[in-house]
Amino acid sequence: MKATNRIPISPRARRALRQRGLDPATLRGSGPGGRIVEADVLHAPAQPAFAVPRIPAGGNLSPMRRAVAAKVSESFATVPHFYLRSEVDVTTLVALRQSVAETIEKQCGTRPSVTDFVLRAMALSLRDHPQANRVWQNGSIVSLPSVDVGLVVQVDDGLLVPILHEADRLGLAEMVRQRAKLTAVVRSGKMPADILQGGATSLSNLGKHRVDEFAPIIQPPQSSMLAMGRVAERPAACEGRLCLRHTVHLTLSVDHRVMDGVPAAEFFDRIVELLENPFLLLCET
Repeated sequence: MKATNRIPISPRARRALRQRGLDPATLRGSGPGGRIVEADVLHAPAQPAFAVPRIPAGGNLSPMRRAVAAKVSESFATVPHFYLRSEVDVTTLVALRQSVAETIEKQCGTRPSVTDFVLRAMALSLRDHPQANRVWQNGSIVSLPSVDVGLVVQVDDGLLVPILHEADRLGLAEMVRQRAKLTAVVRSGKMPADILQGGATSLSNLGKHRVDEFAPIIQPPQSSMLAMGRVAERPAACEGRLCLRHTVHLTLSVDHRVMDGVPAAEFFDRIVELLENPFLLLCET
């Protein structure tokens, strides 16, 4: 802004320059003697705060990265998102997982993770709340014939969302087996065509990282996406005293075209209830 001392500028224009972050040297004044007036500032195009390197068309974007970019851009631009958040006490769930881990591993060759409990809770909640098991298609709300749940999987240079079909019929051990199998198939790159099709909701889990909470972008044509941060010991109120409990932050992104706040909250409440009472997740379907 040193150039302002050499360029005649009206007081109103000087204030507008500060507000818009413009360099007066880039403007041509229309006032007497080339003086910059407020109208010159208001009509000037915005200037970028920093130079952004551009990737030439057909440059170093992989087909996967290009597809992900197109999908999330379309979703965020066209789907009216709203968000529900809750801190969930999973102290009992953490202890339960440890107690059943060896038994389930003997059954299916894989140790259960918190992800498996959350997927099962989502499936049972979808079954209990069919309003959440609907999607937006061609300007209409469509109810899905089965309860399918997706899981966001990181692959080279992108994301894929494979689907656990008829997830409400999977007991916990079978959920562990199917989740492990699904993840392995996706990362192998040898996927059947229907593995990415179906479902009204999916889980995105960044719990392995130092992420407490995030708001996910819905995967069209699905109508919601549940985000899960890391499980950690956090201070909590316990019968009038302070204690440490294992908690996790969940965020549900919802397509407002399909669900309003109350039905979405009822679906979300049921997920939280099942996770805070995880012995219900051990019951066979």
